[in-house]
Amino acid sequence: MTEFPRPKNYLYNEVFYFDGEIALIKGKYKDSEKYSIGMRWMVGESDLGYPSTFGNPMWMVVPTKLASFILEGIFNDLEVLRKNILNFQEFMDALEIVRARSIAI
Repeated sequence: MTEFPRPKNYLYNEVFYFDGEIALIKGKYKDSEKYSIGMRWMVGESDLGYPSTFGNPMWMVVPTKLASFILEGIFNDLEVLRKNILNFQEFMDALEIVRARSIAI
């Protein structure tokens, strides 16, 4: 079983997508009141995956436009990628967030 990092600066409920290499979350980074999409590669040059800071595995905040492309891409290929969605409701909530923000941009 893969262990996902839980840094104190990026709070989230659970990983909603994991394909064996890339993991995605919906969380709140630092003191933000808004949710963002976090991503990390669980494999890499070290056992920590990427990104990591000072020997601690971290999540990176995905910019809204890029998050939209990623989540819409998963949604558009749902038949194939459904097996990688660990929590479908969390995935749909994340998709709704980026869709709403994309309209506002």
